[in-house]
Amino acid sequence: MINAYNTSEIILYAFAGAVLLHTLLVLQMGGAEVVTVSPVAYQMAQDLVHYRAAITGGLIVLYTYLRLSKRPVAKVLAIVSIISWITFVEDYLALDNIFFVSESTTGLIVQTLRPLYLMAIVYMAVEAYRREGSHG
Repeated sequence: MINAYNTSEIILYAFAGAVLLHTLLVLQMGGAEVVTVSPVAYQMAQDLVHYRAAITGGLIVLYTYLRLSKRPVAKVLAIVSIISWITFVEDYLALDNIFFVSESTTGLIVQTLRPLYLMAIVYMAVEAYRREGSHG
């Protein structure tokens, strides 16, 4: 049965897949060097991409494992939600053109899914806390 939680989960995985695909395509085109001018900005962008991908991707894999093994997931979802929102605010403050329209299809998909993902991950965390709290 499809409910709001399952729909949010579909958005989560769609966003994660789009980010992975977009990241791989950007790396294939030459990495962050394509979108940055200075060597310092290039290194910072590379580091951010790797750290964000490792932390968020690892937590989503952990969430999937916990979900499939029917263990509590609320704390993991809360952490992913916080990291996702901090990343969004950080991008908004650090990047002048965060709301630009991407020229690549994968970038456009990521940009379109990001607000949906941010709402979905918060909903999932709140709903997981509610469900897990009602079961003891």
